[in-house]
Amino acid sequence: MSMRAKGMVLLSLGLGLGLVCASCAKSEEDVQEEFDTIVAESNACNDASECVYASPGCPLGCFVAVNSTKKAVVEEEARALIEDYERWGRACAYECVEPGPIECTEGRCQGGDSP
Repeated sequence: MSMRAKGMVLLSLGLGLGLVCASCAKSEEDVQEEFDTIVAESNACNDASECVYASPGCPLGCFVAVNSTKKAVVEEEARALIEDYERWGRACAYECVEPGPIECTEGRCQGGDSP
């Protein structure tokens, strides 16, 4: 095989792999679904004093109520999901308002209404 033919094969393989990787990019919905699962596993409480707000970032939201012992993990997982989302050139931004009071309702940390 000539050097030119080898180069064309490698170019074709590279383009094909690029298309495969692009199709592996997670959608905003996929990232949000994964994050929702992480939050659901991290927001158990017995009292509102156990709850804090974590700040995941766009596109995952401004604030999410979680157990204080899980805040760092939730924010770390959010950063990883956002990095994966942005890896393919996507980005978003929004302004956040002050969150309402935090509550422990039915064993789950939840944000109350904004003031």
